[in-house]
Amino acid sequence: MLNISDKTKIYLILFHVMLGFILSNYRFISTYYGLGIILIGTYLILIYPDPKGHLPILYSCYIMGVEVLLRMGRSTLFWEFGKYAIIYFIFLGIIRKSKEININVSILFYFLLLSLSIILVPFNSFSQWRQDIAFNLSGPAILMVSSIYFFNTRINRKELLNILSFSIYPIISMSVFVYLKMPDIHSYNFLPYSNPITSGGYGPNQVSTIFGLGVAILVLSQILRCKIYGEKVIDLSILILFFGLGLMTFSRGGILAAVITISLTMIYQLFHDQKRVLIFIKGFGILSIVVFSWFVIAEITNGVINKRYGLGNVSYTEKMLNDLTGRTELYKLDLLIFSDNIFTGIGPGQANHKRVDYGYGRTAAAHTEYSRMLAEHGFPGLASLIILLGFPFYFFKSSNSPPTKLIIIFFSILTILTMFHSAMRVSMPALMYGIIFANFED
Repeated sequence: MLNISDKTKIYLILFHVMLGFILSNYRFISTYYGLGIILIGTYLILIYPDPKGHLPILYSCYIMGVEVLLRMGRSTLFWEFGKYAIIYFIFLGIIRKSKEININVSILFYFLLLSLSIILVPFNSFSQWRQDIAFNLSGPAILMVSSIYFFNTRINRKELLNILSFSIYPIISMSVFVYLKMPDIHSYNFLPYSNPITSGGYGPNQVSTIFGLGVAILVLSQILRCKIYGEKVIDLSILILFFGLGLMTFSRGGILAAVITISLTMIYQLFHDQKRVLIFIKGFGILSIVVFSWFVIAEITNGVINKRYGLGNVSYTEKMLNDLTGRTELYKLDLLIFSDNIFTGIGPGQANHKRVDYGYGRTAAAHTEYSRMLAEHGFPGLASLIILLGFPFYFFKSSNSPPTKLIIIFFSILTILTMFHSAMRVSMPALMYGIIFANFED
């Protein structure tokens, strides 16, 4: 594991602030930056002494954080570059510690079941065939290989946070990018809908998901009583920045997933940790940050953020619920497709077009991984889904350590909620799911 001093961490923060400025003005650099990560990561993973095998995870976490930033910077690298990069880094790690690798057969079975339906994807052109498979199965592939790798990795809480901190650096760059692309808030007419204009010109759902990840990791460090960047004021300042900009995307999924995850994790800790007073103090502090950030954003948006989340007005609460009907309709259609193709499904990526035939009116990608698995993979997808949702319960029940149980709760809830609102459009839920397989050391 790389031993990085607090002073070096500050330099890395400053570098990534500068990187955000550079990529917002010279977007072509994003392509070279992505390639540079691959080159440096390959060299260090293969050469640098790494007895616990943490470097592949560290670089995978960095890719997880930078993936959306590269897309925002209009990188000419292929769309699923981030997912393939993570698979590549983890495979390098597997090669280095091949003699120590034991494969968890169940998680391998999860992916093999999903792979069966590849034969149903029409081969009208190789490009489209590849895209359908890559877009829908690269996420499950990450989940499989990361779970196998974590299953063979020993890690303690401090090491875990040090590794996760590398996903924070590129989110800092993304924060600068979004801020620089933000419209003039004094003249902009905010509306209670997600909007790329307040998300750095890119998809609000993905941007919100990554900001939510940053919020969740920073709060986890407080729960585990560790400082990621040496000084609590730095951690809390970055937390406020991520939470505020996450709200400004007006895409609720990423922030709500983080808030629900944090809340349930702290409730568990409250009942299983003897230092209840300290937990109350931390909980009150985190709540104060949330309330403060909320009122600042409410002031900036003239209260429109309250309407987006259905607060303070019954009519807007109804609109918030009605706003989910489009996604609910997708879920219903996926279940109809599943019922009509229960044994085989219709193949990865095919539901996007099939939903038109079922009355949706236009092609649309699923927002939830679970209904997609059923519609596109049929009964094998259902079996995979049972495996996917069963592992968190299995590891939670089999662990005797409350801190380990807390980590399992945290990452299980975060990934399950993310896959519910954003499927596997980004690599985050697939990679973070693998953490529950790790061998945690006290």
